[in-house]
Amino acid sequence: MTGSATIDFAAERQWLESLLRTTIPMAAHMELTIGRLDEDGIRLDFPLPPSVNDKGTAFGGALASAMILAGWSLPRLLLRRGGIPAELVIGRCELRYVRPVSGPYVAECAWPDQPVQQDFLTDTDALGKGRLDLSVRVLADNEVAASLQARYAALITR
Repeated sequence: MTGSATIDFAAERQWLESLLRTTIPMAAHMELTIGRLDEDGIRLDFPLPPSVNDKGTAFGGALASAMILAGWSLPRLLLRRGGIPAELVIGRCELRYVRPVSGPYVAECAWPDQPVQQDFLTDTDALGKGRLDLSVRVLADNEVAASLQARYAALITR
């Protein structure tokens, strides 16, 4: 990641968690917290009760939302760092549910390679739009419970 030694991850974590919880009400309802934000990526933490379904496990839509939010967070941070005023949306995704989640869970997403990050920022700035493909997973009891392959799209708003 560009200049990871100079990035204030604690400040970014505080900014991002506030952004997620105030501008996306579902994130606050799901009691999202950022468990980790560093040079490796992000981990969002979720308790089960706000996401529980009629079977006493996590609702599939809640798991999908958790993964989408984890993936969305990384390009949002890249755009902020680059000073690029762009809207960020999910363009497409493919979900896999592997096993039920019956307790707290986390959604994890790793930073893409540096050249991929740079291409995303360059395309967004120069062309007015950029895209970033990311893989996200939900872990419960240290086992993969669901995975997401997603494409996020940035569109300049200047």
